[in-house]
Amino acid sequence: MQAQRLAPQEVRRALRISTVEGAVANIHISITGSVGGSVFLTGFAILLGANSFQLGLLGALPFIGQLFQFVGAYLEERSGNRRKLVLYNFLAARLIWALLLALPFLTFLGSAQLLVFFVGLAATYAFHGIATNAWMSWMSDLVPPRRRGSYFGMRNTVAAMTAMASAFLAGLALDYFRERGGEAVGYALIFGVAVLAAIIAAGLLARQAEPPMQPRPRTSIKEMVRAPMRDANFRSFSAASTGWTMVIGIAAPFFFAYGLTTLEINFATLSLMAILTSAVSLIFAPIVGRMQDKIGSRVTITVCVLGNAIVPWGWVIATPDNLLPIWIGSVITGIFWPGLHQGLSNVLMERAPMVARSSAIAAYGALTGFGTLTAGLLGGALAMALDDTQLVVGSLSIVGLGFLFVLTSLGRIVMAVVFWRTL
Repeated sequence: MQAQRLAPQEVRRALRISTVEGAVANIHISITGSVGGSVFLTGFAILLGANSFQLGLLGALPFIGQLFQFVGAYLEERSGNRRKLVLYNFLAARLIWALLLALPFLTFLGSAQLLVFFVGLAATYAFHGIATNAWMSWMSDLVPPRRRGSYFGMRNTVAAMTAMASAFLAGLALDYFRERGGEAVGYALIFGVAVLAAIIAAGLLARQAEPPMQPRPRTSIKEMVRAPMRDANFRSFSAASTGWTMVIGIAAPFFFAYGLTTLEINFATLSLMAILTSAVSLIFAPIVGRMQDKIGSRVTITVCVLGNAIVPWGWVIATPDNLLPIWIGSVITGIFWPGLHQGLSNVLMERAPMVARSSAIAAYGALTGFGTLTAGLLGGALAMALDDTQLVVGSLSIVGLGFLFVLTSLGRIVMAVVFWRTL
């Protein structure tokens, strides 16, 4: 039986609410790093005493969220109410930060501070993973197909602007307290703002209309995992993407840590570097999108992977007195990363089997998340082993974490070949 659709005016109102909700939610996301990490998340872990291996673990934790997408898909089928599933899980994920921000003051916990931090962070990723699948399903039904490109382009632009502004202001605030010996107070302030933004975003989600779900047959979690893997094209693409997450994940958790410690960059400057990347991305994302329509995903992804292979060298070459290579790398990332992100998303939509699309997306997330987990743990172990290592080649000096940046650059070149042969 066909479920009754929302009236046009209900859809328009829901889309307006979603745009505002995205802008507010991105204040929380940009500060806490609940999607993709942030300089503040890395700095907070360092404040709590995290070593190099634990920073690698920090980069591996997002795997939990990707794994829990299966749980989200399973619960979505059985609950039939995506709004409650999204609302309660997003709110739970984000309110955990009300506890985490207090950790530096709970000195009686001693070394257990880090344990509580990682457990709490793992829980946020799990709740977030459950909500993500239901949110994507909800929005796919809410946004008319002919308007998806323009609507999400506008929504993402608004969200990016609030994310850039909040990250910069948070960086300024944290630097202010850090210079005065109150770094823990600074973190409590910015994370407190993030929690407040999460509460407001939840209120907006509660008012956003949900289209009725179309009836569909129930499947077990085991079948959700197995069904998409029967498709050879999907398997090969998932394997290549998992390789890519391993290549970038082996060094990703350490760039901000290297900047804060070895290069002595303050939070405001690191935030500005990220803002520059976002600003350039806003310009180049539509250009690369049109290019992809003309020359295809294979060429676009390969070129963008090779472009991103240059970026880690900026961190290797940079010194505390010369940060220009990192600024240049921020621009290069803004040019090439959108094409890579959009390209992989498009190929996923093309290769995910129609009969098991939701399961395929969850399976893809779990596989690539496993790559991130493996890379984070391996990167952490290598970072510990290479901590006091230095290699001088002419005027170039590679120190400690710099070896991981060289490794990820070489791995990206290899992955360009893999994608060329796979896509």
